Amino acid sequence: METLLESVLEQCQADGVAVALVDGKLVITGQPAALDEWRPVLRDLKPELLELMTRAAEPIDKRTAYFIRQSVKPAAARALALRLKTRDSQHDERRLCLECSHLFDTTRAPRCAQWRHVGHGGPQLPRELPTILQRCKDFYLADIEPVGQPSHDTPPGRATTPARPATCFEGATP
Repeated sequence: METLLESVLEQCQADGVAVALVDGKLVITGQPAALDEWRPVLRDLKPELLELMTRAAEPIDKRTAYFIRQSVKPAAARALALRLKTRDSQHDERRLCLECSHLFDTTRAPRCAQWRHVGHGGPQLPRELPTILQRCKDFYLADIEPVGQPSHDTPPGRATTPARPATCFEGATP
């Protein structure tokens, strides 16, 4: 059923009808003739489309909330979450420091608990580095689910979900 729904959404887009999820509701926009043609089909599929589009938005919303907790401004957090969705769909193994369990103290100045192992001159990172996609040999995926208030003052322990390690930094300079 999911592939049928995805093909319906693709055909809508090809016909100039945009289907979006806004505040938990389906919103359709486009040329009046195309809207008249698609409105009955979309109305019949509305519950399934709502479920599909809500499921698709959940990872983006979770990542956005996590980045906001890491002191990223809301608009930038949303943009990062959307960039990571693209990264994941392209099977790109690069990561953000913001996704790593070794990053801490993001409210004042981002710091890496594994700075000696990854080749930094000290624990403090350049301000822009945590938002640059890169490969890091000591990356460990942080738990993005909120568990109370995160502490940014002490380095965290290693997470139990390791990401695919790389042998060096790529795409950024310390």
